[in-house]
Amino acid sequence: MNNKAIRIEVRVTTIGSGCPDCGSWSSRVHSSYLRFPADVPTAGRRVVVCLHVRRFFCPTLRADG
Repeated sequence: MNNKAIRIEVRVTTIGSGCPDCGSWSSRVHSSYLRFPADVPTAGRRVVVCLHVRRFFCPTLRADG
């Protein structure tokens, strides 16, 4: 196997997202992080997939209790 790697970087460009709990739309970024899904060799080279992912704040205040 070749020691050189193919690096694929993907960056999310969406301006917002719906809350998975209440469905409210938010464009206020909470944080971002990198994900490295399992790689699969291609053409004898190691493949590294680097995903830049953003999380958003939910705009709806939830009262506990």
